[in-house]
Amino acid sequence: MWGYLLAGFVSLWLLQIYLTMRQMKHYRATIQTMSKRESGYLGVGVEKKKLGSGTVLILVTNEKGIVEECKVMSGVTVFAKFKNCKRFIGRHISSLQDDEWANPLEMAVQKIKQQMDPVVMT
Repeated sequence: MWGYLLAGFVSLWLLQIYLTMRQMKHYRATIQTMSKRESGYLGVGVEKKKLGSGTVLILVTNEKGIVEECKVMSGVTVFAKFKNCKRFIGRHISSLQDDEWANPLEMAVQKIKQQMDPVVMT
């Protein structure tokens, strides 16, 4: 009896490891695809929650700060995938606001602004 319970636990643990690795591969492939533009900026925002769904938001802008591409992954399981987000496309990063994804959106915009205004380190 205990052997079956232990075997089931180990099987579920290995399945979770496999599915997590697949999700990370999907994440890296999406980032790589979105960063292959000749010019512009890429910002990633993440919101982790202890309970509830987490969110990853990726923004790609042109040199002027206009959003050209946006993808969002939101969910609580390893089955979550990136989906296109059209609500921000064509808008300047300074005008972006959203109640649903406020924290990841703010984080992505901050990363883009850091790339637009690099600080000269001496």
